[in-house]
Amino acid sequence: MRIIVCPHDMGMGGSQLNALDLAAAVRDRGHHVMLYAAPGPLMDRAHVLGLDLTLSNTGLRLSTGWAAGLVRLARSWRADVVHTYEWAPSIGASFGAHGLFGVPQVMTVLSMEVPRFLPRHLDLVVGTRQLWAAADEHPHRHLMEPPIDTVVNTPSDPWPARQVFGISPEDLVISLVGRMTTDLDKSGGVIAAIAAVDRLASREPAVLLLAGDGPELPRIRAVANRINTRHGRRVILTPGSLADPVPAYAAADVVLGMGSSVLRGMAFAKPAIVLGADGFCEPVTAQTLGAFDWQGFYGIGDGGEYPLLAPLTELARDAAERRRRGEWSRAVVEDHHSLRRAALLLDNIYGNARERRSGVARRTASLARSAAGLGSFLAGRILDGSAAA
Repeated sequence: MRIIVCPHDMGMGGSQLNALDLAAAVRDRGHHVMLYAAPGPLMDRAHVLGLDLTLSNTGLRLSTGWAAGLVRLARSWRADVVHTYEWAPSIGASFGAHGLFGVPQVMTVLSMEVPRFLPRHLDLVVGTRQLWAAADEHPHRHLMEPPIDTVVNTPSDPWPARQVFGISPEDLVISLVGRMTTDLDKSGGVIAAIAAVDRLASREPAVLLLAGDGPELPRIRAVANRINTRHGRRVILTPGSLADPVPAYAAADVVLGMGSSVLRGMAFAKPAIVLGADGFCEPVTAQTLGAFDWQGFYGIGDGGEYPLLAPLTELARDAAERRRRGEWSRAVVEDHHSLRRAALLLDNIYGNARERRSGVARRTASLARSAAGLGSFLAGRILDGSAAA
């Protein structure tokens, strides 16, 4: 098959990394794969994976320019399937290449909820059991827990990775890889991690490594600089976006974050703590894994402070426990988040979508409902913005 994959964008993020890893794994199964996206830091990652890339002329997935570019690519390249990640590319493709010319489409949503305005006649892939159960209005829905490449993401000597960031072998390194944004309260978790490591660093040789870019990065760097000045050493490191996040995981003793970022850290045999929204903070252990299997590696707290200092202190003081939980973490990823198994599932989803081409009447009705829902959603966002201003 000839498959066009449209990541949310080419910035560093879990959804985007999953899109690229799965695209390469499907390509390795014998299919022709083309990425379609605006330029971004992950272009280097796509090159390393040997993936072909066609650049869109705009980063706005809902623009006519983005949709028209995808239509031209789908027709000239004779695409069998278009696979879009997250809601904006999914809408852009469904009203363009799919809606106008009937190119089969598969949508993946790895966010914490499935927008109600997505077309319901298309195949939908979600990343948690909770989302799969909630998306019962989509008859062609599939569960694919975030897949991890356990060959690339594998335990290794941390010293070469620490040298990349100028970190001492004796330091206790706590890594967080992700977008520095208010989406899903990610920046709230980052600020909580900074506060916890600030306190921990007064009695332990702790270092917090924050790898990722985003609109909140300048504010986060300002906080980090004040803390580093007060300690008289580099306690908070903010290297920004990394073309390859592997060194940030390999250098760590403990990983923080949410979603597939946490799973990648676990693949490196690191103990992990999930930071969600509104103060949610929970270590990944045998006791909590069942809840994370249901809801994803995310959660919403009660709006209070993130209780992060206590679990960090426990891990900082017990190297044997870090090693034990790290080995268990690696086994969880190997047993439940295999990239090879996910690629086989996706191969089958693509084949079924191609064979099941929806009729014009059904497609038109579904897209009309979707257009109405999207209009209400966008109007609400405009009104919220006006109210906030």
